[in-house]
Amino acid sequence: MDTYATQAVLASISTTLKCLTPAVSLISAHGIEEVGFHELKVVPLMEYGLKEKVAIVTGASGGLGEQFAHALAESGADVVLAARRLDVLETLCEKIQKDYGVKAIPIRTNVTVESDIIALVKRTTDELGTVDIMVNNVGNYVSKPLLEQTLDDWEYVMRLNLTSAFIGSREAARVMIPQKSGSIINMASTFSYGATRFQVVSYYAAKAGVVALTKALAVELGEHNIRVNAIAPGFFPTEQSIDAMTDKEIREQIIEPRTALPMLAEKEWIRGAVCFLASEDAKYITGHVLAVDGGWLAF
Repeated sequence: MDTYATQAVLASISTTLKCLTPAVSLISAHGIEEVGFHELKVVPLMEYGLKEKVAIVTGASGGLGEQFAHALAESGADVVLAARRLDVLETLCEKIQKDYGVKAIPIRTNVTVESDIIALVKRTTDELGTVDIMVNNVGNYVSKPLLEQTLDDWEYVMRLNLTSAFIGSREAARVMIPQKSGSIINMASTFSYGATRFQVVSYYAAKAGVVALTKALAVELGEHNIRVNAIAPGFFPTEQSIDAMTDKEIREQIIEPRTALPMLAEKEWIRGAVCFLASEDAKYITGHVLAVDGGWLAF
């Protein structure tokens, strides 16, 4: 390595170290103990160039869906936010429009109802002209031992996690195929790849199905220049996971032993993944599942 290259590398390392600080608490509001370092603040890593793009995010009223909404809007996309809690969506849309100067439309949607998803995509095209990015984010589970799981439990989890992604992808594809472009991003999970002591059998099966769905759609829609990928989050401090993350026994016996990095996640750390997969930087990536898990799947 020549002198100039060496100096550049050392300068980069120095800048990075200055941006790091010992953290007192990773998620102080929830009482989770920090075990390492994290950056002082969340800053955009790069310009993802999503201006004039239109994105739909389901499950946008909280959790990771809210983070995806912020991320896409910050990168310049107009966003349509879908969930059942319309009042929450309206407040979020007002904030997004104020903070990022993009269009943000709230639409009450129950993704377990096919007609709601069809109406969501239609209203998006009616008001914004197209759909460039579809984020099928909704997901949840029923936690019971196998012998207590009912068929209704199983079918609810399948409809919510897997069937909604199928319908959302299908309806988005109706718009994307004629325009010969688009990015569909599904929500898988580290639980797509194996079980833990958590008794959520239908969730494991549904999220594994999301991975298979993603790959099948990537192959079928590839000829139309439509990319289909998925994100597999690990444990993030959302409504769905916070109880487990703040339970000392679960954290120490299940979560921390399979977290390779010396910290647990902040919600904002998922933002870069959705922007990358939606952007031209990922134009030759399809059928891929991007794990954002602190190293969970490395074990």
